Amino acid sequence: MLFWNCYTFTGSSLDERYQTVNIMMFPNYAPLQNPKLSQQFTEDLKLRFDQRTRMSLTNTDEANIIISGEITNYNVTPVNIVSGDRAAKNRLTITIKVDYINNVEEDKGFTKSYSQYEDFEANQSLDMVEDEMVQEINQKLIDLIYNDIVADW
Repeated sequence: MLFWNCYTFTGSSLDERYQTVNIMMFPNYAPLQNPKLSQQFTEDLKLRFDQRTRMSLTNTDEANIIISGEITNYNVTPVNIVSGDRAAKNRLTITIKVDYINNVEEDKGFTKSYSQYEDFEANQSLDMVEDEMVQEINQKLIDLIYNDIVADW
């Protein structure tokens, strides 16, 4: 029998030295653009830290942690090819590059890229499923980013 545990850290287990977080806007530099993605991702990431930590959001460079980055990829590719060059599904992939500065423990900072995707039926247009898929992908990305940042506190 195989068990797989998923977890996220909450404010109760975080080091009390971490009081403030500055989450900067994540500009969208992907070749294919979703005009809402930059604002939506940034606000969702801020919300995660606001809800799950005791840290205050701030705009100062003196924050205990500073999170910045950019959206580097947003694309749709065919997957699950069924005959010839016809795909049964398409895949929306979003890649985010994150720069994490830890002013409490400077050796814990990092720069890392995160990529997540969702598949949708090839007979559906991206416009039909995009909003829901972007929200799902954003949450997966934020889970990974948040856990990587707070895991070492």
